[in-house]
Amino acid sequence: MVFFERILPWVMRHSGTLRIGLIWITITVAAAICVALVVGRAAAPISQEATQRPIGFALRRRQVGTPSTDATFALLATFIASYIALMVGWEAFAYYDDSVFNLITLKGHNIPLWVQPEDGRFQPLAFEEFNLVRHFTDTITGYQVLPIVQLLIISIIILIIDRELSIAARCILLISVLLTPSILATFTSLLASERSFLFFLMFFALSIKRFEQSQSVASAVSTVIFTQLVIYSKETAFLLLLGFAVSRLMFRCATPHFDLGRLWVKESRLDLVLFSLATLFLIFYFGVVGIDGNMNYAVRARLPRSHVVLGYITVDLLPWLIIGVLLARIYLILRHRVAPLLFWDGLAAGGVACFFAYIYLSIFRVHYPAPVDLIAVLYVGRFAVLSWKKVPSWAKPAVTALVLIVLFQDILVSTFVVFERKNVIQGKTRIASVVQAQYRRDRLKSIRLFFPFAGGFTTMEFGAYLNSLGVPVEGATGEVSSPNGVVLTRASRVSAKDGPCVEWTNITCHFVPGPTPGDLVIVLPDDNASLAKVSAYRDKGVVLLYSEPRLPIPRWLHSLFDGLPIGSQGTYRYDPLPDRWMDASVTKWQ
Repeated sequence: MVFFERILPWVMRHSGTLRIGLIWITITVAAAICVALVVGRAAAPISQEATQRPIGFALRRRQVGTPSTDATFALLATFIASYIALMVGWEAFAYYDDSVFNLITLKGHNIPLWVQPEDGRFQPLAFEEFNLVRHFTDTITGYQVLPIVQLLIISIIILIIDRELSIAARCILLISVLLTPSILATFTSLLASERSFLFFLMFFALSIKRFEQSQSVASAVSTVIFTQLVIYSKETAFLLLLGFAVSRLMFRCATPHFDLGRLWVKESRLDLVLFSLATLFLIFYFGVVGIDGNMNYAVRARLPRSHVVLGYITVDLLPWLIIGVLLARIYLILRHRVAPLLFWDGLAAGGVACFFAYIYLSIFRVHYPAPVDLIAVLYVGRFAVLSWKKVPSWAKPAVTALVLIVLFQDILVSTFVVFERKNVIQGKTRIASVVQAQYRRDRLKSIRLFFPFAGGFTTMEFGAYLNSLGVPVEGATGEVSSPNGVVLTRASRVSAKDGPCVEWTNITCHFVPGPTPGDLVIVLPDDNASLAKVSAYRDKGVVLLYSEPRLPIPRWLHSLFDGLPIGSQGTYRYDPLPDRWMDASVTKWQ
């Protein structure tokens, strides 16, 4: 009886989580049983890809231990080690969205399922891994161990999934994948659900490959399991799986001549199950968020579609490149000039469908196209490598120029993303150290922080970081203001009222006409304010901290970054960079 008295309140508190988890498990188990039955009874496969040898490095004897192979692996190992160092270096829980850690996991609580019907968000498997991680560590480096492991596993799968390419080509493609700004932004940020999307997607692709080669029931079942993990880690993932399954069914039935009988071979039956799972996700989604499909998150982030298209062109040409190559291959397939490659063409079709979802929704983030970019590099790259000798001599300079343009864009945007992230974190940690020192100097007094340029979300995130350092911030623990904490104030806005800085937390923001004597005026590194506006505050007090960016970029290079529509929150930026870009300060107002 005592057991039930204790367990019943827990069940009631987590009834929504249990219900969603139970439905997910039921669908997954039912799909696994179904695919085992239908695949086991299906006719023999007809795909040419099914006759390939098992997946592996497939190195020729003359490649093993050769100087070129050793040099290639040494270069790759150095690159990945540097990449991991970049992920770990100069990090703290001070970037945007890290309030999830500062207010939840670092306080000993679990991140709830990322299901928000009022906003149209439904990715219940996103970030759940940190509910396990929090039991073992509370450091930023400890939290990054899992993303590092995911990075290494994804790298291994990329190296083994396409045996037609040489080891050197696979290593070059892997480096190209990791250099793309969307994937770099995904792995340098803990709270990017695209990372789990990528991780499960690669296992899904590996399972499909193994099924095409072995036709085993175990491979089909693992494909279904990873499908379920993919589509419930990110809302748009179901479109990738839907495009993958539908395109493969169409290619299989239409070539070399139309035959609906091919719907009943093993591979088609598996694709039909994948199609069903994507459809069930959509039904599940509308069952949770409502038949009207509340899309408040997308509505708040919506931009003019022309800006979104231009933004993705400016920062990422790879999605547009894969669209062009896929359309060209479809044309050649319909003209019976090439045979479809169901695995690669299916992945490309799914990636394009996923990308068009962001265009349709008119939302822009630099990390959104990460799965599309991964597929694009592997898809376009393999055809470029395998068909290079067949490319006419007059076309090779154009292809080379296109590759160099994409590579230059990736390096430029990735540099911007990393430079901005690291300097935002550095600036905020230095500011927080000053505030922390002021708090420790006199714990009986309340400290007022005035943010002349920051918005509500930015202010809230900084307050959450301060609170995690042991500096009590009003509302961070759900309590009213105390005489020995930090009060967050912002410049007055029209009809603005004191209250939560953002609607989903209790951290409180007060609106005031301006700072009062003794206030600490905070200029954050990514505040969109000119030097003249910032100086108006710095010149009227005692500057306690002035922080410049680490490894500052020369002013004359700012023009390159001005053309990139990326803000430090990953949002679309209209204005050029301010002339004081990335400096930060704390001024005691007098």
